Amino acid sequence: MFVIGTNGSGLYHPNWKQNLKFAIKVQEKANEMYPGLFRPIILRKSRYNQQLTSATTIIEVGATGNTLDQCLNSMKYLSKVLEEVMK
Repeated sequence: MFVIGTNGSGLYHPNWKQNLKFAIKVQEKANEMYPGLFRPIILRKSRYNQQLTSATTIIEVGATGNTLDQCLNSMKYLSKVLEEVMK
């Protein structure tokens, strides 16, 4: 799941829309390659240092119901998606 910080708290964050566009691009490619790999993107009012550069995101892997093996396995698929997006 992508977590994207915004300028919703009033703090300077000029890159948040670029970061969101990047996350959407990755998520669209993931849905093409591996439907259901991602949960919906979450927008937050915090910046999470994502204002420092473009294409900066948080990707949360797994949840309380997932095992470490499941999380590691999903990273194999995520790396293939990122490889395609970065070409």
